[in-house]
Amino acid sequence: MLEGAHLVAVNIPVGDHITRGGLNLDTIYTTAVACAVVLGTGLYMARKATAGVPSKLQLVWETVVGTVQDQVDNSLGPKYRNVVPLAVAIFMLVLVADWIEILPGLFHNTDYAPSPTADVNLTYAMAIVVFVLTNAASIRVRGFGGYIKHFFRKPVAMFPLHIIEEIAKPLTLALRLFGNLFSGGIMIALLISFIPRFWAASIIFTPVWKLFDMFIGVIQAFIFALLTILYFQFATEDGGH
Repeated sequence: MLEGAHLVAVNIPVGDHITRGGLNLDTIYTTAVACAVVLGTGLYMARKATAGVPSKLQLVWETVVGTVQDQVDNSLGPKYRNVVPLAVAIFMLVLVADWIEILPGLFHNTDYAPSPTADVNLTYAMAIVVFVLTNAASIRVRGFGGYIKHFFRKPVAMFPLHIIEEIAKPLTLALRLFGNLFSGGIMIALLISFIPRFWAASIIFTPVWKLFDMFIGVIQAFIFALLTILYFQFATEDGGH
């Protein structure tokens, strides 16, 4: 687990975690909150869904599912619509996890709540899940022999780079999300830390930055879901699609 880092100049414990037994409990708690929100709203919407005039919640879910389904159809084809639930779940989970950061401190004695996606341990776990599923899809489509063979595609001398590229995919997927959300947490913490000295500017700019951070959360959730779909495309495109 990552050790907490401090911004010494203003003594802001950005990156600190509540740790027990080597586990970052605050990341686990906030991730559980995000999962509960996604599952709860999804199940509630499913029970209340109607073919008539949809509720605002139903419109949100239908928009997300429709957008993801269109992207999957364009990238993979209707044959691979089984990827849609995974991409939708990733988008919604990352979005809610990102937005937790705008709330007051939940598990820290501070005025900010670090997003669980600002902990690289969570982003690595999500990236590993995507890595395993995309490689399983590649083996299913190509066969194990074809899966190994595609690393030795022409030019054959490039096979070490092909292997490195495959390993780098989950790393870049995880670090991209972590870096953006971690930097957002730093900015919010810095703005809050200036309240005693520059309270007027902090009161104005902290909410503005939090709103901007919400927008960044939408973009990052979209990118994570989109790259998941694209990785499935790369994993299956040589299989005849």
